[in-house]
Amino acid sequence: MSTKSSIRWRDQSEGSPGFHLYEDASDSFGKDEAFEAPIYLTLESVEVQLETLANGGATVTVAIPRELAIELGLLPKQTGKGLIGD
Repeated sequence: MSTKSSIRWRDQSEGSPGFHLYEDASDSFGKDEAFEAPIYLTLESVEVQLETLANGGATVTVAIPRELAIELGLLPKQTGKGLIGD
């Protein structure tokens, strides 16, 4: 049984990456507030650069198309030649 609760998703299609934004119900067990639990983002068919750091962590760089960044709310929506409000 999955404990994932989807927030937003898009299936991968030819030439367009997919994504799945979700939370895991098991992460909130024992937490006082729901906002303490992490949110997960899975990206499908994207370019990734991973750099392992000396402290044991990592830096991840992901190349995504602008239209996906707009759909995820990372960039403002565009109209015509410029951004909304231009």
